Amino acid sequence: MSARVYMLLDILEDKYAYALQILKTIAGVVIADTLEGHPNTLVILEAPDRQRLVELMMPVLGSVDHVTEDVHLLVSQADRPAVRFTDPVGAKSALEPAMS
Repeated sequence: MSARVYMLLDILEDKYAYALQILKTIAGVVIADTLEGHPNTLVILEAPDRQRLVELMMPVLGSVDHVTEDVHLLVSQADRPAVRFTDPVGAKSALEPAMS
C-alpha cells in the first residue's frame, strides 16, 4: 500500500508555468494540475511509505516556496486502500457489451 499527500497550493498568477515545469521533474509527483479559484494548484505525491513521502515532500515545498502564497497538506490514511478509477468518464466500460 502506498502513502499519498494531496497538496493544495496557491501559486502566484504569473508563476504557473514555472511551478508546473519544476513540479513535473520532482520524484514522487504523480499529478500537478491547475484549479479554478484558490487554492489554484493540486499536487499529488505518492511514495511506498510515509517516511519516503516526507522525504519527497521537502523538495516540492522547497521548489515552490518562492512562488506560493499558501500551502495545505492533506495526508491519506495509510491503513485504508485507495480506489483508482482508470477509465475516464464516458469511456466504454469493460462490462458493456461490444457494439458490432
